[in-house]
Amino acid sequence: MSVIHVRDQQEGTRHRQVELKLRHPGCWTLEMTDEYEKTHIIEKSLYPTDETVKGDFILVSEGDRDIEAFVEAIDAHRVVESTAILKDGGNRARVVVTYDRSSSIVPEIVNSEFMPIEPVHITGGYEYWTVLVRSDRLESVFTELEEEYDVELEAIHEVDPNDNVEFADTSDRIYDSLSVRQTECLFEAHEAGYYNWPREVAASDIADDLGISGPTFLEHLRKGEQKVLDAFLTKLARRNY
Repeated sequence: MSVIHVRDQQEGTRHRQVELKLRHPGCWTLEMTDEYEKTHIIEKSLYPTDETVKGDFILVSEGDRDIEAFVEAIDAHRVVESTAILKDGGNRARVVVTYDRSSSIVPEIVNSEFMPIEPVHITGGYEYWTVLVRSDRLESVFTELEEEYDVELEAIHEVDPNDNVEFADTSDRIYDSLSVRQTECLFEAHEAGYYNWPREVAASDIADDLGISGPTFLEHLRKGEQKVLDAFLTKLARRNY
């Protein structure tokens, strides 16, 4: 056994954060979200045994079927053994689903050199994975996966070993991209009720509190807003959710 530190790796063995879109046969999450439009499944955690997998999922239904009908359809799927509703309300539910292990691609992913680092999102009959992999192994591991499954490489991000200890999710990347002044202006505007409707405070009042001019405040605010919106809307559009 050995401990590998990302910061000590040579240039040829740097790590990448990779976003994958894939399909595989027999999966209840893919078949259910494909059959029921505007439904989403977020995979929080999985607990596999030799024969089954017990998964903790968030379900969202924005289509014509209500969330209870969606849960009932899942429970009736051929590979599902049982479904337990932990919480439900409106168009969302948290459920524990026990299903046939052979229908899951999770063992294939975790036994490869891809390391999942974010919850899996399933919608429209596709799974969206965010994984970590060594740069020098990315092509070969992806090729092996591509030979067996319908898989697309959506995005690749370089992993900077000098970043924060937390995984660089969307929120981390936005926070790191904002200047100190942009962050300050966004937080002040949010706390003061600038984004409420109707607006509770004028931009000039917030600028006065910060000791800067109105145009300077708005410049910092608009640049910060653009970074936040671009990052989140790009992420949402890619996942269609």
